[in-house]
Amino acid sequence: MIKETSESFETQSARLINWCKDHALPLWGTKGVDPSGGFWETLNMDASPATDSLRRVRVQARQTYVFAQAAHLGWYDKAKTVSDHGWDYLTSKGFQGAGAHGYDFAGIAHLLNADHSLHDGMRDSYAQAFLVLASAWRHRAFDGGDALNMLEKITGFMNTKLKADNGGWREGLPHTLPRRQNPHMHLFEAFIAAYEATDDKSYLANADHVFDLFEKYFWNAEHKTLLEFFSEDWSPDSDTGALTEPGHLMEWAWLIYNYARLSGRDVTHYADAMFETAITSGINPKTGLLRNEIHKDGTVTRGESRLWPATEFIKASVVRARAGVPGALDDAAMMIDRMFEYYLDVPVTGGWHDQRDEDGNVTSTDMPSSTFYHIFCATAEVDLCRKAAGLQAL
Repeated sequence: MIKETSESFETQSARLINWCKDHALPLWGTKGVDPSGGFWETLNMDASPATDSLRRVRVQARQTYVFAQAAHLGWYDKAKTVSDHGWDYLTSKGFQGAGAHGYDFAGIAHLLNADHSLHDGMRDSYAQAFLVLASAWRHRAFDGGDALNMLEKITGFMNTKLKADNGGWREGLPHTLPRRQNPHMHLFEAFIAAYEATDDKSYLANADHVFDLFEKYFWNAEHKTLLEFFSEDWSPDSDTGALTEPGHLMEWAWLIYNYARLSGRDVTHYADAMFETAITSGINPKTGLLRNEIHKDGTVTRGESRLWPATEFIKASVVRARAGVPGALDDAAMMIDRMFEYYLDVPVTGGWHDQRDEDGNVTSTDMPSSTFYHIFCATAEVDLCRKAAGLQAL
């Protein structure tokens, strides 16, 4: 329960929600949509589409999810139409290449060409996580049988064809190395969403399995951090096993608080430790932004700052605030303000700069559609926090 109020949070949260509702959703619901099918992978800084870009199918699933939840919240009057547009594309063009793996159904492919043909038919577990998420939210928002059927179908495929013998899920079809925590983090997110959408405890059981992996392998107790890359036997990868991403520390903190709420397990000490590590080792003192990557000992390995880690900082802060952590509302307000200062001050309102270097200079030249998933989810979490705090509805 939120134990405090924050004038700065009230102001900054309203600023972010209104920006998303009034500018970002209309921009990405029009300029971000390819009339011939699906969503553009990238918009240029003037909001024109990069028409020759390859398309990650998981981004199609992300945008489909975004507009489903936007419809559920009543934030954009065309949200269902846009989500339907993405769903139709995702479940047709996105399914190309399944037969090459020996299955009638194998979830979604990795990459499509600009003309919507198949470019890479690999079945990445990371991508399948977003098909689970999109299905869960479309079922929750629209109560449609097709989304529930897809949710059951893709989860069944994951648990029978992609489950690894030594825990977790394989990287995909074909299986590759190193193994990554990242697909499992997004499966954790997706199964939590599926449980909330259906009240089916089998999805919570899948989330339990991911959390067990976190405790056994991903969590590094010595440095109170999260490891990213692993060998086949889940030992840290010899080349990259000591790396961590501050944005992922924040994302796991958010997820673990939600998991604790739903499962009843007293595990938020992990989330608090990761939040603290991200603050002490991951913040660039020049900008106040989260760095992209650090060594587990805190050494900076990639000092630039993409936009999405800032959104994960906000999500972790507001879920901590909802649990009664003192000062968390002000943490969220501070990062919302920094996000506007460093990323959202662009000529096309509703767009963004995607990356700044260590000195705070803009280094990105376009707007990846994939980033909207992070921004929107953070905004929805901020809205939940406002409601929990009893603030005026927007």
